[in-house]
Amino acid sequence: MHPDHVPAAHVAPQPGTGPVAPRRRRGMVRMGAIAGLVALVFSAGIVVGQVRPADQGIAAGADPSPVASHQPGGPGSVVPDGAPEDFGVFWEALRVVQDKFVDPSKLSDENLTWGAIRGMVDALGDTGHTTFLTPAEVQAQSEQLSGRISGIGIMVDTRAGTPLIISVFDGSPADEAGLRAGDLITSVDGQPTQRLTVDEVIKLVRGPAGTSVTLGILHRDGTSAEVPIVRAEIDVPQASWAFVPGTKVADIRLAQFSQGAGDALRASLAQAIVQGATGVVLDLRGNPGGLVDEAVDIAGMFLPQGTTVYGQQDRSGVEPPVTTTDTPIAPDLPVVVLVDYGSASSSEILAAALQDSGRAQVLGQKTFGTGTVLSLMPLSDGSAILLGVIEWLTPKGEGIFDVGITPDVLIALPADGTVMEPSDLEDLTRKQFRKSTDTQLRRAVRALTTTLPPATQTPATSPAP
Repeated sequence: MHPDHVPAAHVAPQPGTGPVAPRRRRGMVRMGAIAGLVALVFSAGIVVGQVRPADQGIAAGADPSPVASHQPGGPGSVVPDGAPEDFGVFWEALRVVQDKFVDPSKLSDENLTWGAIRGMVDALGDTGHTTFLTPAEVQAQSEQLSGRISGIGIMVDTRAGTPLIISVFDGSPADEAGLRAGDLITSVDGQPTQRLTVDEVIKLVRGPAGTSVTLGILHRDGTSAEVPIVRAEIDVPQASWAFVPGTKVADIRLAQFSQGAGDALRASLAQAIVQGATGVVLDLRGNPGGLVDEAVDIAGMFLPQGTTVYGQQDRSGVEPPVTTTDTPIAPDLPVVVLVDYGSASSSEILAAALQDSGRAQVLGQKTFGTGTVLSLMPLSDGSAILLGVIEWLTPKGEGIFDVGITPDVLIALPADGTVMEPSDLEDLTRKQFRKSTDTQLRRAVRALTTTLPPATQTPATSPAP
């Protein structure tokens, strides 16, 4: 999942450069499919760690020039050293396609090479995680981490087929056009989306600021409309907060884990504490992830120094866990974490760390289920492979890939429910908040203002989106 820009200017050390920090992999956690806002599609959520300079190029330590090795595949077939035994068949197939395909315009070297790499990566079966990025997509990823994008301001998940909007950025073109979480995008400029790939949807929705796109929308209430939207440059919000009307419960919302998210949340949390906060709702709904170090930083605001945030396991076995390093600023302030199907990657790491430690109650819907740590492996033409090299585990040692984090309290928004932003709370009375359709936030506030037993299971009031 990702924003329609490319969950993101100045970037934390660019993935693919710089040393790897001991016991902790700097990098990005991506999730799902973000259309419109992001230039990249994060179709499931990942953690991207840095790779050492040796990883630059065609392969770590590899000579990019092929070594002659005559193998099956026809006269003159030359296969790179170390290739699969039957790799000569690839050259046969390439020759057949080049000689016989009906549309020569599709036979550019770039198209065939990138297509072959995509096929190889797809064959690994790490769908939505390990992936091939064109040079434009590599740049888009960098832009996503900066927190500034060109698009319409939505986050979209396409795993279920038709693109589903899971989050709309406050004040964005999509917000002003009336798009809401739970809406389906049925077409883009007249082209149906149901059979499009995530990449294709993203490419159609995103575009330069000032240009227009028309989306076919099926709203959550069953009505449909053609919605024209003018794209814009968008600063992706990081942390925002407000007191819930009639309480001293601070609702702190984090949109994604882009560079500086930890500092932004720390500032919000400090302001809330100074103003007398008695509890915190940490709202991670629709948050697709971002930089994993930001998640570790935020966990350290609530957990004792040295507490495990997540475990990690590579192909050779279990590695040392990643732990908090700072003194917490809110070690005892009651916390409820809100999550939903759109919460992924870094959101899941943070939620699991607070849940497993017993530090916070997690409330909402089961999360997306991402668990692969990816390293960005740059290739010589500016493209790259995001390669799954680590599986991250919860502090209790559990994997969550395709499983997700199960909340302590399961509750879904009703069919007409709307996720409330902190800015929405500022103009409400206590009575109006109690009548709002954001049942998840209302339940979280109730958990912080009354005594509830832990791990209460409440049936969801509507199916997960």
